[in-house]
Amino acid sequence: MDTRALLRLGGVAGLLCGGAIATAGAIELVADGKTPLTQVLNGASVPFGIGLLVALYSLLHQRLGRFGALGFVVQFLGFGFFAGVAFARNFVLVYLDKPVVDELLTSPAKVAFLLTGFLALTGTLLFGSALMRSRAVPVAAATLYTAGLSVLCLTFLLPTPLVRAGHIAAGVGIGWLAWWVWSSVTARQPATAPAV
Repeated sequence: MDTRALLRLGGVAGLLCGGAIATAGAIELVADGKTPLTQVLNGASVPFGIGLLVALYSLLHQRLGRFGALGFVVQFLGFGFFAGVAFARNFVLVYLDKPVVDELLTSPAKVAFLLTGFLALTGTLLFGSALMRSRAVPVAAATLYTAGLSVLCLTFLLPTPLVRAGHIAAGVGIGWLAWWVWSSVTARQPATAPAV
């Protein structure tokens, strides 16, 4: 598989992630709560965001510089850990009795969840800032990405309506950046060699 195909795959992964997150946020706003569909969308979509992150950094690493490299590493780790939290939250914790969840949140698991949120938030702010500073991607897309994901990193601490709005903003930002990746790779496709 050549580099362009891998970058396109990152773009597709981002479109899946962004679409799933935005759709889940919109459904939860209308339904005023989680549904089985939104649990699947939220619980399974985060790993696809890692594919977009890698594609973005691969395309922009020279323009992002050292600050962008630091942001990429921290966000990559944050995305990885956050994928586990999102999976647990949507496929495990929702099926446990409230006293069990309350007890779990008095254990070291609470610290792990909070540290994961902090790591993901730090990575989002660093990488999002690097994207905005580079001016290589649409600034509005990078802003939605950064603001929306920052809200999602603080899911456990923020009011539910704000978290749902964060889902929509993050989903739109991720989808927009994914489309930018796809379009950039397509535009860079080399011309075919002339026939001899």
